[in-house]
Amino acid sequence: MELGALVCTAKGERCEPCPLRDRCAWRLAGKPEHTGPPRRAQTYAGTDRQVRGKLLAVLREALEPVPQAALDRVWHDPAQRARALDGLVADGLVEPLENGRYRLPGHRSFPPHQPR
Repeated sequence: MELGALVCTAKGERCEPCPLRDRCAWRLAGKPEHTGPPRRAQTYAGTDRQVRGKLLAVLREALEPVPQAALDRVWHDPAQRARALDGLVADGLVEPLENGRYRLPGHRSFPPHQPR
């Protein structure tokens, strides 16, 4: 059971259903307020997630396979762009084709990739 995600969340604890309520140090201390630094939210800008989303957007809008050059225009950092594209291929979300073209899986009107 994931207590931190389901029972004892940052927005409100639910002590009654918690199997650890009798041993919970925070509850036994009187439920003190958090005095540490605020938790920083994860940023999205500049992450591999953002690059993956931009690559997928190009592929979703395409009516035919997309050449590598079109994907290269999506993001300025070639290493990060390549890492994101490789991850999408590994996750089965993008299908590589011949001649450096890509498509979303399921577009069977395009010829499939032929291994050499």
